Amino acid sequence: MPVERLSASELRSALRIILASPGSPAAAGRDLVDGFREYLAETPVEWEGLRCGPPQAPTGLFLALLMPGRTAIVMLPNPGEHGIRASDQLATTLAGLAGLGTRGLHYAQVLSESEAGGLRTLLEQVGFRRLTRLVYLDRDAIYPWVEPPSDVVWTGYSSETHSLFADVVSATYRDSRDCPELTGLRPIDDILASHQASGRFDPGLWEVATVNGRAAGCLLLARLPRRSALELVYMGVVPEFRRQGIGRLLLRRAFQQCRIGQIRRLTVVVDDRNEPAKRLYAEFGLTAVAFREAWLYRWKL
Repeated sequence: MPVERLSASELRSALRIILASPGSPAAAGRDLVDGFREYLAETPVEWEGLRCGPPQAPTGLFLALLMPGRTAIVMLPNPGEHGIRASDQLATTLAGLAGLGTRGLHYAQVLSESEAGGLRTLLEQVGFRRLTRLVYLDRDAIYPWVEPPSDVVWTGYSSETHSLFADVVSATYRDSRDCPELTGLRPIDDILASHQASGRFDPGLWEVATVNGRAAGCLLLARLPRRSALELVYMGVVPEFRRQGIGRLLLRRAFQQCRIGQIRRLTVVVDDRNEPAKRLYAEFGLTAVAFREAWLYRWKL
């Protein structure tokens, strides 16, 4: 069966299948689909998709989110559910990855539900490599209140401070425990561009913390569409300042920003292998609300 390009008019119906919970006979609900479409409309993320089978009853679907920073998030349905055939999904996925391979991307990722056994088989078949399990954490940000120390200098992001952020974020990547397999795969400007595409970018929510005259760490927050929530997109500590309480300082600042903006919740995603970060988040009352499996695909040179 031929693989065809997914049109904009087909996106809503395709998302109802792609966003459906694995093992559930029900397609994704309207709120989930509309929220996802709103995310696409409010961020610089572009998308492209492929379909196998007729528009009203696809047997294979491939959706790629083209992220600033030259990476892609690939979204696939679970084969064997909602009319998706394993053979057609394989053909659609291979065609989609071949198309992405012409775009000069650093890599593609899939974030899958743990229960999606058919999808796991497909990902391994086409050459994706499992990286880790991601833990999604959440907490009410209004109470109890927490404040950072008053003697810290916070520098916001702008074109004038871009090089500062580039230097600090690069430094925090050294010996990072969050998906270390991704370290070194992208230049720093692409990394910053991809972070800016997470939610609604607000330069006022990106800050470098200076302690005793030296940059000690960075905090990158973003507003989430359709929710009174901030996402902690990235938080990192410069190696020379680790194990000195800087992580707690940055997290306190995140909650303070929620208070300033009257934002009700704070969310964060962490590599399940990163035990120090998980302990820190637990100390501040953040609890797990979801899990995803992270998969990596790189094109052969």
